[in-house]
Amino acid sequence: MVVKTEFIGFRSLLYRSGWFYNAITRRLYDQDKKFSTIATLIGKGPKTVLDLPCGTGYLMRFLHPAIDYEGADLNHRFLKRIRKKELKKRNIKLTKINLQHKNIFDFQEYRGEKKDVIVLCDILHHIYPKHVDLINIAKKISNKIIICEPYVIKPKEISAHDKLLKTVIFIGKYLPKSLFKIVDFLFLDNDGINSYQMRSQWNLNKKSLKVFFKTMGFKNIYKISDEFIAIWESQDIMEVQA
Repeated sequence: MVVKTEFIGFRSLLYRSGWFYNAITRRLYDQDKKFSTIATLIGKGPKTVLDLPCGTGYLMRFLHPAIDYEGADLNHRFLKRIRKKELKKRNIKLTKINLQHKNIFDFQEYRGEKKDVIVLCDILHHIYPKHVDLINIAKKISNKIIICEPYVIKPKEISAHDKLLKTVIFIGKYLPKSLFKIVDFLFLDNDGINSYQMRSQWNLNKKSLKVFFKTMGFKNIYKISDEFIAIWESQDIMEVQA
């Protein structure tokens, strides 16, 4: 099954610069704690991990060296940053890395056998209403799925860690919707894939997002700051563990 996402083309500054994306997200969320937790839940290698989308490759900093890592993203600028910056840093110990510039819904193109783990980080609210399709397809080609998703994405709800961003977000609370849409399009969450109209329909909060995960079969759910990390495992894996 292939489920295509809408492709708009123009990306905001946040998604045109890997450096800027890392700088902003690290001030909004505790990225080190989040990705180190995901890496711990993945465990030590050898095992295959498919990161959808891989973004700027931040997860790779925390993975065990024996992990066979695959990352896919539709943003060629992020992939370029990974190849030119992240892979040259000494704190990335992975030796098996496969990066692909592609639509993350093109599952029939991923190489190899069933993946041990698929990571879906900060993506569900970007692909609404196709988020359920992505999870269901991922279940067919993986033994384990780890999802990290913020339960607050609107300016009036976000509690940033950085003082400057706290001020910016405070001001953003009072912007009229018409002006905020322009700011979003030029500088914020416009990833060039899904329109503001579609993304703004995502309305899952702390309570409803947790219910959603449980409905989708995710048994273990952890809270980190303003985000949830949810775990799904195939029946075969659960039987082996039992």
